[in-house]
Amino acid sequence: MLNLIHARSFVTVIATRGVRAAARELDLAPSTIVDHIRQLEEVLAAPLLVRQRGSATPTDQGARFLPLARALVETAGRVRSLIHLPALRLAASSNVGTYLLQPHIAAFRQSAGIPVEQWLGSNSDVVARLERGEADVAAMEWWDERPGFTARTWRREPLVVIVGSGHRWARRGSVSVTDLQTEPLLGGESGTGTGYLLRRQLGSIAKSLTIIDGFGSTEAVKRAVRAGCGASIVMEASVADEVATEQLVALRIEGVELDKEIKLIVPATLPPTAPAMAMFDAARSWERGLPI
Repeated sequence: MLNLIHARSFVTVIATRGVRAAARELDLAPSTIVDHIRQLEEVLAAPLLVRQRGSATPTDQGARFLPLARALVETAGRVRSLIHLPALRLAASSNVGTYLLQPHIAAFRQSAGIPVEQWLGSNSDVVARLERGEADVAAMEWWDERPGFTARTWRREPLVVIVGSGHRWARRGSVSVTDLQTEPLLGGESGTGTGYLLRRQLGSIAKSLTIIDGFGSTEAVKRAVRAGCGASIVMEASVADEVATEQLVALRIEGVELDKEIKLIVPATLPPTAPAMAMFDAARSWERGLPI
């Protein structure tokens, strides 16, 4: 099997045009460089260098191997940089990343000095990225306790019914479950867990609700509600701006407590020094509403 150290020695010999120059470049003895080349030639079963009068040039086989050797050495360098990069890869469900996380991310960057690369998508896509190793930490609206990961609830976010300012419920502070059965409820992004929460809290009554899916995002739902297309049930934080400017009205459901447990998830095998663990630990202060 090819040895990356040997490949690096070969590439350096060609770049410096000599064994001794390569030895100085790599801080190795010339005999070590010669041994590296010999072992490469044994593995490849071909001569790689022509050495004469203190210089070294590639043979035909060496010239064909050179771009591959360079690619191997460069790839190894990129892998090492990636593994040791202190950046934190955060995957978050769209609503959590859009409406809840941003102040915490900004404060975390400042206090921990760790850059954060964000990716937002559906809950199912967030799980997939976490399982493929494409995210170091995930923030989601639900979690199924699958093995191999550690999850922590860092926030409970209330759900509210929203209607447009001209809706017949607009001057009310709350609605009953019976009221909800008379109004189309607009649903946004699939897989948010709102339907599961309604079934858990309302039982069989949830089946009688008229839920219209397909809007694709909370932003699309909010615009449809403002236009008078129906009502919706969303996270309170997602409509704070519209409620403050009276574009939407937020209502409670009488006799029902609806809130989502926002989870932060990391692989269970992460070392305590990993950047993801720094955010995971910082979430303890998020739960209490304290500065990071």
